[in-house]
Amino acid sequence: MQTYASCAARDQQTATDRLLACVTDIDKWMSSNRLKLNADKTEFIWHGTRQQLAKVTVLPLLVKDQLVTPLDKVHDLGVIINGELTMERHVRNVVRSCFYQLQQLRSV
Repeated sequence: MQTYASCAARDQQTATDRLLACVTDIDKWMSSNRLKLNADKTEFIWHGTRQQLAKVTVLPLLVKDQLVTPLDKVHDLGVIINGELTMERHVRNVVRSCFYQLQQLRSV
């Protein structure tokens, strides 16, 4: 009988292997289209509930001879996404930007 911890570790390893296989496929596609995957700018994040994320061991991945560490938040097309997909940080930044613009309009 397997323990819960061993199942969780196996699930994380499976997810990690699938993620690396996906990155490898993207790199091959980009190379065939004369594009280059920039491992220095590559970011990744684990998504899940707070309880699921607490079970994940945060280890860096080796992508094209570069270690890529998982982040708490990532930027994608100008949107800030966190691991729980709450977009709390993005909303906070948008509100701050809007408030700044309103203050600028007030001075006019």
